[in-house]
Amino acid sequence: MSENASEKSIEALAEEYLSAQEQETSPEDLEEAKAHLTELQERYERFEKDYAESDPATQQLAERISETEERIAELEEAQRIPEELKEQILEEATGFMLTAEWLDPDVIEALNLALIGERDSALIIEEIEISDPDDVDDLDDITRFDIIDVVRKLALDKLERTSEIGEVWGSIADTTKEEPFETVAQLGRATPDEVVERVDDDDVDRETISNRLRNATRLQINPYFREDGVYQLSTAGKHLAQRYAEIPEDVEEGAQQEDESQATLGQNTAEQGGDDDD
Repeated sequence: MSENASEKSIEALAEEYLSAQEQETSPEDLEEAKAHLTELQERYERFEKDYAESDPATQQLAERISETEERIAELEEAQRIPEELKEQILEEATGFMLTAEWLDPDVIEALNLALIGERDSALIIEEIEISDPDDVDDLDDITRFDIIDVVRKLALDKLERTSEIGEVWGSIADTTKEEPFETVAQLGRATPDEVVERVDDDDVDRETISNRLRNATRLQINPYFREDGVYQLSTAGKHLAQRYAEIPEDVEEGAQQEDESQATLGQNTAEQGGDDDD
């Protein structure tokens, strides 16, 4: 990390990172520009050979090549800056503390973006949801230090400087905890009953699934957040799902489409019911 970067406050760094992320171009834009440059260069070589370098068309091709090279440099810069800022955020997060600076909404959003690639407005660590400094006021010392430890370990794992997060995944992978974990990851939120419906084992009942989900919450790092009997992935769980698990994207998309279809069906039913009342 550069000296200038280390002198920035985490709030300033977060603001810069979020702003740069909004300006970031897609990899497809860069690939298209590079492909276009290759085609221009091929035609320039042909025109230079067949019609001479001084030919107006050859000169126009040279201008287009220069313009495209400038465009590629701009696109590469637009992609480089967010990545550098992300690294700086992660470096700073290895010293994460439960302070007002770190729990600023923009900082939380930037930290989530760096850790899990999502601009979540809250950190969900050890079943505590944190969106501002007030959320940690009543926490006991043990919980506070556990949260600090988890966030730092996630940052270190992203920087590939610790094996502890991988060891947590090792306690889930290839065990009875893995399929429930993947199911919750696919659905986003799920009750034990909903997990049972998707587990590929007819001999497994709700109590068994509840135990498997609950057992995972007792790992060194809790991958879940539970509320009113509904499980969802914690910030650490999302990191595990993205970095270590093999979650089928088509299944996740199918579940999302199913939810949307059910919502549409419910809306249509409500509208039809309204017509009957008239």
